[in-house]
Amino acid sequence: MKRLKLIIILLIACQSTYGQLYNYGRFILTEQDKQKHYTAGVIISTLGYQWGLRKFEDRNKAALFAIGLGLTAGIAKESFDNWRPPNYFDERDVLATFMGSVSVTIPLFCLQKPKKRYRH
Repeated sequence: MKRLKLIIILLIACQSTYGQLYNYGRFILTEQDKQKHYTAGVIISTLGYQWGLRKFEDRNKAALFAIGLGLTAGIAKESFDNWRPPNYFDERDVLATFMGSVSVTIPLFCLQKPKKRYRH
């Protein structure tokens, strides 16, 4: 039953972001600015996952930390852009950063296991 609820939530989320992912028939990552945000999300989340894995020694916490760090970085950057007069807060940039964050965190979560540390 929990899996069914999760699948329904994911399908609703995918349907609502369809308009954000495709603008005028073009995929979001075909724009050069969005590619930079995607790359920033990948780099920040990779470093965040590695740091979180060492600090927490738990893959679940490290994955949540990495995704949260990528999302926070995207929101912070867009908030800074909104503060400067000619720019504005672009939620599609935040989405591109989040996509990069998720696309690297899931494989890291599945493929990398924490190293055992011996404590005295």
